[in-house]
Amino acid sequence: MFQNKRVRAVAWSGAVLGLVAGGVWTGVAVAAPVGATKAVAPYAQAAAVVNADGSVNRSKGIAGVTKPAVGRYCVELEDKDVDVTRLVPVATLQYTSFEYGIRISMWPDPTCGNRTDTFLVITGKTNVWEDRAFSIVVP
Repeated sequence: MFQNKRVRAVAWSGAVLGLVAGGVWTGVAVAAPVGATKAVAPYAQAAAVVNADGSVNRSKGIAGVTKPAVGRYCVELEDKDVDVTRLVPVATLQYTSFEYGIRISMWPDPTCGNRTDTFLVITGKTNVWEDRAFSIVVP
């Protein structure tokens, strides 16, 4: 193929570097929770679209979402140094009528294990928690 040893060495080195770079690129691409697409939110620390069953549709900066009870969701941030008591998250219900509401706990909650990197989101009607899809942004 290549007659010159130097040309062969350069070609093989380039091929190896290409494979290594491809492997590194592939490892970085899986930053969203399993099964979620990476969200584009350039001015947000974290953002997610969460389905009613607690699965994450797409996200950025979210380590995961758990659903400990009906209408209650624990949103865990990837950055463990962020304190939820200092954040101003914004949440919006998806595909519901105006009789439903959404609330965010601005402090560590026992439902989510009192972790400072996790906050509680509650959805439903007044005094009746119900599972509802929502989106959340942490600017």
